[in-house]
Amino acid sequence: MKRGIIYLYAGKIEEWTKDWKEEKNRESICGRLLLLRGLQELGYDQLFPQNKDPEQLLEALAASLEKGPYGKPYLAEYPEIHFNISHSGGWAVCALASMPCGVDIQERRPIRSRRMVERTMNAREQRQILEAEDGTGEFIKLWTYKESCIKLSGEGLHQDMKTLKPPGCHQFFWLEKNLAGCVAGEEPFILEIRRGSPKTPFH
Repeated sequence: MKRGIIYLYAGKIEEWTKDWKEEKNRESICGRLLLLRGLQELGYDQLFPQNKDPEQLLEALAASLEKGPYGKPYLAEYPEIHFNISHSGGWAVCALASMPCGVDIQERRPIRSRRMVERTMNAREQRQILEAEDGTGEFIKLWTYKESCIKLSGEGLHQDMKTLKPPGCHQFFWLEKNLAGCVAGEEPFILEIRRGSPKTPFH
């Protein structure tokens, strides 16, 4: 895994979880399959050398994960590997890097209320939304930024969304026209988006 790069693995949940149609948490399954694919492609397939079946790989991955004080999962035996998962709008993504990172994707939806904007956005951001040609799109973009910052720190919703500490670097992206995303990192990075195929077998 190269320093200064955050690898973003993206996939459609329906395509990646065809074998788990009876499961209720297909979003989480898809996110973890993308994590496994990323670990394999980036040279960490030795983490699970005896497993090739996706179900066995998921079980081995679950056994290797621990959670931080606020619930952010990590690979206990490999502190140099940082990852974060998000899902929305029928997609899941997994960010993988050699630095702490946070990622969030959000499907475009109408803003529920003015109060929600006032509760989550500071005065500058509220003006930004009001003055934007596409206010809803601007709100969704800012929301993904804030969520990626929260997930970067690993502190969850214990933070005030209006006064978040800016990350070292962040980048916006769009998976589809109405699906916005943002990645945040502790230092400057290049974002590399990979849309792998679930048809490629794990090896």
